[in-house]
Amino acid sequence: MLDFTLKTLAALYQSLLKNNYTIVNMADFLQKKYHHKVCVLRHDVDRNIKNAVQLAVLEKNMNITASYYFRYPYTFDERSIKKVRDLQHEIGYHYEVLAKTSGIYEKAIALFKKELEAFRGIVDIKTICAHGSPLARWDNRKLWNRYNFHDFEIIGEAYLSVDFNEVLYISDTGRSWNNDAGNVRDRVKTQFAYSFDDTQAIITAIANSALPPKLIFNIHPNRWNDNLFLWTTELLGQNIKNVFKRMILHA
Repeated sequence: MLDFTLKTLAALYQSLLKNNYTIVNMADFLQKKYHHKVCVLRHDVDRNIKNAVQLAVLEKNMNITASYYFRYPYTFDERSIKKVRDLQHEIGYHYEVLAKTSGIYEKAIALFKKELEAFRGIVDIKTICAHGSPLARWDNRKLWNRYNFHDFEIIGEAYLSVDFNEVLYISDTGRSWNNDAGNVRDRVKTQFAYSFDDTQAIITAIANSALPPKLIFNIHPNRWNDNLFLWTTELLGQNIKNVFKRMILHA
């Protein structure tokens, strides 16, 4: 099975459901207690809004709910955001204000408020998630070293509000699974040490009950294509980006 296609992703979802994982969005996970197998499904919509909508439809057809984090203004498309919301998914704000303001905290928090208000002009926002901004010097999550996102009626931040010693974080950053070689900031502090060669390896681990009962998947919609041309373009583009990411990591 060709990896990073919607067909492969659907197989991953099916394996989770078949093995008794309840798939939820971030807001539900933070507000409810789960005493059984649970998987949080999170999507960072960094680009390619069309892919995000296709993925939202696929998940709706499988009775799955997920969290979609949109960037401002890069993927801030009102029509698409409302469509994803209407498919019963959570909409979140994928903020990158420290990077945008070159690390000036006062400007960053003012920009955060402005962009959050733009989102709330069209949808409800309960949770937020930092964008990695791999080419920037500033880690957007550090905004909350000086401020409190609860002051903005936000219930949680996808990186900061989860105990990753209890929840296994699995990310497709760099077009691989938990591979730090092409990963500048999409990583968490955790006791777990899992990496996977491909999606099928994750499916096999799920089937063999080799994963913890609590999981979070961060799946970027732009990486997943059934169209061979788009699939190849994404592969080549990501390979080039990974070269630059490795240079940053070893600088």
